Amino acid sequence: MARFRENIYLSYSQFCVFLSSLDQPYNDWSDRSYAQGFAWRLGSVSFRALIDEGNHIISFFINEQVPAISAAVVRAFKVPFSVIDRNIEVGSISSTVPLELPEGDYSLQVEFIRLSSSGVYEINVHLNLGGCDFEILRADTYINEQGEFDIDAVPAG
Repeated sequence: MARFRENIYLSYSQFCVFLSSLDQPYNDWSDRSYAQGFAWRLGSVSFRALIDEGNHIISFFINEQVPAISAAVVRAFKVPFSVIDRNIEVGSISSTVPLELPEGDYSLQVEFIRLSSSGVYEINVHLNLGGCDFEILRADTYINEQGEFDIDAVPAG
């Protein structure tokens, strides 16, 4: 079990989690993936951030119990994520944080929190061993929950 925080600069309105071994870790966005708020493929997922770019405080919770979603959360998603070679990266095109995790299937829950009184956006990242289904846990007016999920993103290139 682990819990820690990092400051990360997000760019291009996206927060990404991917296997470090991927040659092209970032995803192209289809109309549907943009509407649903995430672009997913095996080994890589990008989430639509609340702002185009800026500093964020990322709180990581690894194999910790996931509490109920707080009222401050604007958007929240849960997606499956498989760690194949122990090394993943979390962040954006402008900067990432490397993590080493045991191999296995994880439930990846990402929560985007409204702007704090200190003027900084925050993101909670919960990574727990065990699979899950794709789920939009909380949507704001910019997320369309209707229709089938697009889970066939292609590498950005």
